[in-house]
Amino acid sequence: MFAEIISGTIELNRFQRLADRVFAIQMAIEGADFLQVYQYFLERTGKPDQSFESTRRVFRGGVMTGGAPFTKDVVYLYGLLQVSTAIRAMFSAGRADCLLLLFCGKLDVFDLPALCELTAAGLCCLPQFVPPWVSDPRYLLALLTYSTFMNQIESERALEAAQKLLENAPIIEVPRAAGKG
Repeated sequence: MFAEIISGTIELNRFQRLADRVFAIQMAIEGADFLQVYQYFLERTGKPDQSFESTRRVFRGGVMTGGAPFTKDVVYLYGLLQVSTAIRAMFSAGRADCLLLLFCGKLDVFDLPALCELTAAGLCCLPQFVPPWVSDPRYLLALLTYSTFMNQIESERALEAAQKLLENAPIIEVPRAAGKG
């Protein structure tokens, strides 16, 4: 998921579906059954087929009456948080060299110290192919720096000012092709 976000390939509806499934998993953990979770999705999307598919994903291999859902979608979001936090820590510690190690194979970020040791000993090779945001991490660093800055400032007053600025501005029609690009 992190790669989808940083490369600009994730779509808002995919992110929304994943987030909705995480909330639905929590509902199922708390005892919601298949039909209750289906109704939740149907209210969110208005699409019966998509609602059924999302509900099926929550309950696959679990208990249809609630209490024991399938939690893979929670793992996706947990992994996103884990990877983004690890990358922030790498840059903060001046250890951008570790970024390449995330592409040595399927691994957990907790494997990084071992991978550093194996690489230093010549027993692990750095990957030959990495995405552009890894081979030239300046954009990634700039984005993370901006994100960190935005998380540390008080934005409520700025949001209020922007809302007042736009409250009397007419809504314009934007052709679909103009919004792409």
